[in-house]
Amino acid sequence: MIAALWTYDGWYGTTFSAGEMRDPRRNLPWALVWGTVIVMVLYALVNIVYFLALPLDAIAASSRVAEAAAAALFGPGGAKAMSFAVLVSTFGCLSATILYSSRIYLPMARDGVFFRGLARANPRFRTPGRSLWAQSLWAVALALSGTYEQLYTYVIFASLLFHVATAAAVYVLRRRRPELERPYLVPGYPWVPGLFILASVLLLGNTLIERPVESLIGLVLIAAGLPAYAWWRRRPAPQVLEDGSRGASGASGG
Repeated sequence: MIAALWTYDGWYGTTFSAGEMRDPRRNLPWALVWGTVIVMVLYALVNIVYFLALPLDAIAASSRVAEAAAAALFGPGGAKAMSFAVLVSTFGCLSATILYSSRIYLPMARDGVFFRGLARANPRFRTPGRSLWAQSLWAVALALSGTYEQLYTYVIFASLLFHVATAAAVYVLRRRRPELERPYLVPGYPWVPGLFILASVLLLGNTLIERPVESLIGLVLIAAGLPAYAWWRRRPAPQVLEDGSRGASGASGG
């Protein structure tokens, strides 16, 4: 399940760029729903091809099932072409992940809870250049820190915790802040978010039992942010203008 969730990880990535959308109330839900649906359909079609091209025991024994299926259908040339396509898609995934993840750093820095140097955007292109560099360096550090399976296990474990917290926040905000505007609806409330939380907690517990080391690493990474957050909260937020330069007055652009 962790490996399956890893393949779908990033479905929420467009939310990180909501501040750059012209009409996020309309476009963001459509992007989330249709992006996920399209990926599900593509994955289902690809797996149908795998089952038609290979017997089940061959699929289970192969660590590169796409290459094996292409070889069975089109020969050695097809296998090489498929390997090249997988390589290209891997770089595309890395690029997209670095681009959308870096969008978190700039508003955090402008709110005063991250490194102040990352609060500035490029004055010409309005892109978070420094945040992109920071995210790229962090990606390199992660890539050198362990195996691929270890990485996606503790990353998914950590991200699931935040998904649970996000779903739980729906209940908290509706109770504590009923006057807030709700631009995004929650169909099936309160049952749908409740079922999501229950399923995620069960998966988290199973992962903690089956992969304790990777799970604890994910917890340590999250816990490391608590003292950092407390320290940054004690400092005044930098005043940043819309062009990314520092100003002497005015609210920070979070």
